[in-house]
Amino acid sequence: MSEQNNPSTQLSNDELEDLVASTDTGGRQPTNQAVVKLMAGVALFWSLLQIWYSAPFSYALGVGVFNSGEMRSIHLAIAIGLAFMAYPAFKMSPRRRIPLADWVLAIMGALCAFYLFLFNTEFVGSIVGTRLSDRPNAANTMDVIVACVGILLLLEATRRALGPPLMVVAMIFLAYTFLGPHAPGILAWKGASFDSVAYHQWISTEGVFGIALGVSTDLVFLFVLFGALLDKAGAGNYFIKVAFSLMGHLRGGPAKAAVVASGMTGLISGSSIANVVTTGTFTIPMMKRVGFSREKSGAVEVASSVNGQIMPPVMGAAAFLMVEYVNIPYFDVVKHAFIPAVISYIALVYIVHLEAMKKGMEGLPRAGEPKPAKWAAISFLMSATGILALAGGVYWIMEAWLALESNIARLLAVVGIVAVQLILKTVYFNKAGEDVKMKVISTFALVLGNAVVISFGIAFLLDLIRTHLGGTATPYVVGMLLIATYVWLASRCAKEPDLEVDDPNSPIISLPEPGPTIRSGLHFLLPVGVLIWCLMVERLSPSLSAFWAVALMIFILLTQKHLFAMFRGESTVGKLEESFRDLIDGMISGARNMIGIGIATAAAGIIVGAVSQTGVGSVFVDIVEIISMGQIMLILIFTAILSLILGMGLPTTANYIVVSSLLAPVIVELGLENGLIVPLIAVHLFVFYFGIMADVTPPVGLASFAAAAVSGGDPIRTGFVAFFYSLRTALLPFLFIFNTDLLLIDVTPMEGVIVFIVATAAMLLFTAGSQGYFFARSKLWESLALILIAFTLFRPGFWMDIAVPPYEEQAPAQVFQAAENLPEGAEMRLIVEGLDDVGDVRVFTAIVNLGPAGSGQDRLFDFGLELLENGDEVIVDNATYDSPAQNAGFDFDQKILTVLVPAAQPAKELFYIPALLLLGLIILLQRRRMQAQGLNAATA
Repeated sequence: MSEQNNPSTQLSNDELEDLVASTDTGGRQPTNQAVVKLMAGVALFWSLLQIWYSAPFSYALGVGVFNSGEMRSIHLAIAIGLAFMAYPAFKMSPRRRIPLADWVLAIMGALCAFYLFLFNTEFVGSIVGTRLSDRPNAANTMDVIVACVGILLLLEATRRALGPPLMVVAMIFLAYTFLGPHAPGILAWKGASFDSVAYHQWISTEGVFGIALGVSTDLVFLFVLFGALLDKAGAGNYFIKVAFSLMGHLRGGPAKAAVVASGMTGLISGSSIANVVTTGTFTIPMMKRVGFSREKSGAVEVASSVNGQIMPPVMGAAAFLMVEYVNIPYFDVVKHAFIPAVISYIALVYIVHLEAMKKGMEGLPRAGEPKPAKWAAISFLMSATGILALAGGVYWIMEAWLALESNIARLLAVVGIVAVQLILKTVYFNKAGEDVKMKVISTFALVLGNAVVISFGIAFLLDLIRTHLGGTATPYVVGMLLIATYVWLASRCAKEPDLEVDDPNSPIISLPEPGPTIRSGLHFLLPVGVLIWCLMVERLSPSLSAFWAVALMIFILLTQKHLFAMFRGESTVGKLEESFRDLIDGMISGARNMIGIGIATAAAGIIVGAVSQTGVGSVFVDIVEIISMGQIMLILIFTAILSLILGMGLPTTANYIVVSSLLAPVIVELGLENGLIVPLIAVHLFVFYFGIMADVTPPVGLASFAAAAVSGGDPIRTGFVAFFYSLRTALLPFLFIFNTDLLLIDVTPMEGVIVFIVATAAMLLFTAGSQGYFFARSKLWESLALILIAFTLFRPGFWMDIAVPPYEEQAPAQVFQAAENLPEGAEMRLIVEGLDDVGDVRVFTAIVNLGPAGSGQDRLFDFGLELLENGDEVIVDNATYDSPAQNAGFDFDQKILTVLVPAAQPAKELFYIPALLLLGLIILLQRRRMQAQGLNAATA
């Protein structure tokens, strides 16, 4: 028997917990209770301090108010101290005690990080003479010593918590800072003194204590804590059970349920490995039971767990970094990431379905009376549309709500939708009988209508409260309404039995009924709903949104057991004490989950600091441009490969920081030179996607190794299968670089709906083509045709641009006439020649957005651009400071080479027609082949 099929390769529950701990929270578990209490106390203090830091009332009271710089110092001090206590130095280092050397390193590392806070206080400043902020870029001897020791200890903490790769990369960039004058060729730079490097990297906010650590401090901690508290309350098991109750009876149901459960637990865990182990211990054995091999069951779990980091509204830590790097609100990051994430998950469910079809798998039996097989589509549709309507529809629903100017109009809208709901329910839904088509349509309408009614109702209620009570009383009234809603939900949930954690290896598995399972944990959706509402509708900052969600979660943890016992008529003795212990454990778990993230963002700050101090970023632009020969597609492939390579050893957050710092400006620059305007958010999401792909990719994909440890399969084979399943995730970044409609950039709500439908269909066709199975096993030409059809649906403009050029070229002297003739809101493109920052000739494409009608000169002046005619040449005479023209790249003395005016181009969607005709032919051929195979099987 081969090793991959040997059950002895599976790890026990204790070994799996140790695997997660060694990766995410530290593998050391001291036996000395005093030490355990000290570590727990520090972690608890960290969580409480972060909650207080984010609380709005701390500023109102004026007590314990810290600025971002001070809090970064405290944040890193605790992270380094806990890292040396929780992570052993080597594999053979003691796990049950903390050696004296580690105590010393923990204290020294914490003091070096705390130095920035301590020596900026008035008290210490009066003793030593000056504060750090009083002597910018003038490090004294003490500063240099602290910086050197601090960086060395940070690198060692990075090695322990995250492995050698990030430490090695940081050391290379740090060495380049000192050895710059001796570097070969274009890599050479003037170098910096030892004191200036120490100050830049440790004392200033350009290095270790820069933006990345600031995001970890201000945003990420509370989201991680929210997930830990939610999991401690039992939401993780609830999400898994709900997914299985809804989808476990379908073909390959356990695998489909694993995908949905991992997507929902992405709200709880930002760690791919923790997600794999948390859901995988339950889902992988079930997948094997219905016919999936060890490697395929592990691969499905890996692909779905890793994608948890791209699923809005709570994404990985890198998503919060985008807020700072791209300088857009978090709401916009969520909006742009929504469609790619959802269609990626839908495609993974379809992959599982195709695998089940290939092997003729069946679902698992229900505990209650079995339902007809034809209701499978309905239950899937109900769950899918419910999630999409409640999560993605909120944005468009609220846009429509805001468009209604009066409360009377809004009230009439709610009443009208309720009336339609009642008609659907009484006339269609209850009388549909066995008419599956009618049942599906009415179910879809009911779910979507309920989402609209709930959203409109909440918005209407909040409008009334704000109007009549004012801003001061509104938070208190809303808080009381939330508590009343929670108590009501708890009374409903208490009527159902608690969801026990089942043994996935038990011989008989039966699925619970969806209704009771869903009702048993409805109160878990309330804090998630508060978080989504604050982020998406109220547009509060991510930090404040997470604070209110955490505050509600703390209240739920403290009261849910007491309320459930009370509503069930059971004894409430000891319930409050038990709940308090759960709360403390959740806060400690949240803090320990943050150790690695805090260390990673600080270590990545060394790399960012080196880039900003040496200017190697501009050099990298030249190197990459030479390698890619100026081709945007080659640079995208190069970026993807670099992300995968770095991601084999770097965590997603650090990988994103490194690659986006180096290559995001390069992609935007080369895009301009190729006539492609690439939004910065698209580039950052591109890097983010390939960063998470590294958790899958062999030979070092950590999530694949974790899944293989659960399934007992071969980790390398599991990684390759998972990578193959994840091709749909790898395809999406290339698509949304060239078709930004997928990111909902400059599209109306109705256009967004159409984009979602078309993109989902295209992704399913791509999946069918790559899997070699559609209605039946595909022939090679059919698979290639399906991929071609998918590409056409994703980017019909590619073919239309070949058939009819989108722009007409005009001479530079025609620029004023062209600007005058174009309608308001039109885009005119100018190919411009100028000099870059180092004096080299640069040719790029700039977009000119034209405003109200007028003369060409006036419209260009309104844009911020002044042009001067010099014979046949047109020269940029001025680009107004901070104007759209300057932001587009215009500068003094540039030359206009070509004017590109939009051409009368037919609708690009015309190419859908031949694509759909080809699709119809493939469906016809495959259905005939499927019927023939069924007839042959029946005859045999």
